Amino acid sequence: MEQERKISFFDKYLTLWVILCMILGVAIGELLPGVPTFLSKFEYSNVSIPIAILIWLMIYPMMMKVDFKSIVKVKENPKGLYVTWVVNWMIKPFTMYAIASFFFLFVFKTIIPVDLAQDYLVGAVLLGAALCTAMVFVWSHLTKGYQRLYN
Repeated sequence: MEQERKISFFDKYLTLWVILCMILGVAIGELLPGVPTFLSKFEYSNVSIPIAILIWLMIYPMMMKVDFKSIVKVKENPKGLYVTWVVNWMIKPFTMYAIASFFFLFVFKTIIPVDLAQDYLVGAVLLGAALCTAMVFVWSHLTKGYQRLYN
C-alpha cells in the first residue's frame, strides 16, 4: 500500500514566502540604506558572502532529502529523466529566447538600447537553461518519483 506524502505548510505556500521576502528586502533597502551598504563590505572575489551563506541555507535542507543510494534505481524507470532533459535543454531555452525577444526587442525597444537588450536576451536564455533545485524537487514530488525510488 502506497503512503501518500503531503506537501508541508511551508512548501505549499513557498510562493507567498518568496514574495514576502522580496518585499522585506526592498523595504530594508529603501528604509534602512545602511544595511545593504554594510553587507556589501563582506565580499570575496566579487561574491557576496552573506548572499552565499543564505543560498547555502536555502539549498541545504533540500539536499538532505536526497537519497544518493537510490540514484542507481533511476535506470529502472528513466521516463522522468528523459522528460526533464527534453524540457530543460530542448524547450526552455528556446521558449525563453522567444519570450525575451518579444519583450526586450519589441515591447521595450524604445526604453532599452539595442546592445543592452541583446545582453539581457543572452542572460534570459542562460536563465531559462539553468536548472533550479526547487524545480527538481517539485517535479519529483508531482511524479511521485520518491515512491518509485524507495519502493
